[in-house]
Amino acid sequence: MLTILAIRDLTERKRVSAQVIKTQRLESIGTFAGNIAHDLNNALAPVLMSLELLHKQNPNSSELVNTIESGANRGADMLRQLLVFSKGSYIEPQIVQTATLLDEILEIIRSTFPKNIELNAEIAEDLHPVLGDPTQIHQVLLNLCVNARDAMPDGGSLSVLAENVEVDASYASAIAGAHPGSYVMWRISDTGGGIPPEILDRIFEPFFTTKALGKGTGLGLSIVVGIVKSHHGFINAYSTLMKGSTFAVYIPADLTGAAVTGAIETKQAYFMGNGEAILIVDDSVGMLSAAKAVLTALNLHVFTATDGQDALEVVKQFGNAFSAVITDVHMPNMDGLAFVRELRAFLPDVRIIVISGNLDEDEANGFIEMGVHTFLEKPFTQEKLTTALAHAFAP
Repeated sequence: MLTILAIRDLTERKRVSAQVIKTQRLESIGTFAGNIAHDLNNALAPVLMSLELLHKQNPNSSELVNTIESGANRGADMLRQLLVFSKGSYIEPQIVQTATLLDEILEIIRSTFPKNIELNAEIAEDLHPVLGDPTQIHQVLLNLCVNARDAMPDGGSLSVLAENVEVDASYASAIAGAHPGSYVMWRISDTGGGIPPEILDRIFEPFFTTKALGKGTGLGLSIVVGIVKSHHGFINAYSTLMKGSTFAVYIPADLTGAAVTGAIETKQAYFMGNGEAILIVDDSVGMLSAAKAVLTALNLHVFTATDGQDALEVVKQFGNAFSAVITDVHMPNMDGLAFVRELRAFLPDVRIIVISGNLDEDEANGFIEMGVHTFLEKPFTQEKLTTALAHAFAP
């Protein structure tokens, strides 16, 4: 009996050790990817803003400018995907009725997937809502269903199960990022060839793919895990060769029934200044130069600073002249959070726009606690900057 217990204990230790190593590897890759994406975002932001100015100044070169802009936007999209994997993404939570969302996905599957793939759906009638971003959750589930389709080129069975579950401490301890509680669980299973054990531990790494060259970026599953993480959930994957694979996604259920304000409207809004003074703070010289040109064209009087300490000196010098402040988050000497905290002591009512390509939930909540509600993701276009200004200056 003691021998059996010792074997079980050793097996459990090996499993936990393997889980810890896997988690540490993904965190290291995420940190590396996030740092690279942050720096590249700073490089792309002035490019995208400058291109819009070029459109107006050189209308005869519009085709060439469009080509450059298209390439820059594709690069920006890939960087956003890397950042979602590296840290999760900040979301303004809404109540998401997951049953309705699943109905939409099942309709897509029925109308677009090959007819040799049989769909089996089992959706609980009392499925709880969750708090999150409906577009991102839709992306997670559709991505997993598309992967299941691709795993069955000769046809097979795709099963989609959704139900309310209670995760206990024992189950949570076996999966990285899991915590006990009430969840909505989606399970997507296929009857394809399965995933080899030596690959299964790497499938969530960015740019890792078993697809042929040109058939995928290798970012799909890394985006999935990033989105799930940003919704305080977790994902479990298991597979058997020649029998298929299963991905189970768990997102905390919303049992409060409380109304939650949705995200700010992202449609373009008109804005033109009236000579107001505005301060923009960023450690990228290219970013400051491009933003100053755009803001000046919007009839604003622009001041610049390269970090929080530099910005505070400007604020002390010009006092109440500023109608708004635009600040980056990650800067040397004094970061955006510390700067805004000090700024509120001088200008408690000044409008503030936070710009960042790598904003996590804790940082966002810190700004919200100080009355900041306008966020702009790098790299951004002149259109998005104008929308943010219109929101910040709204009465």
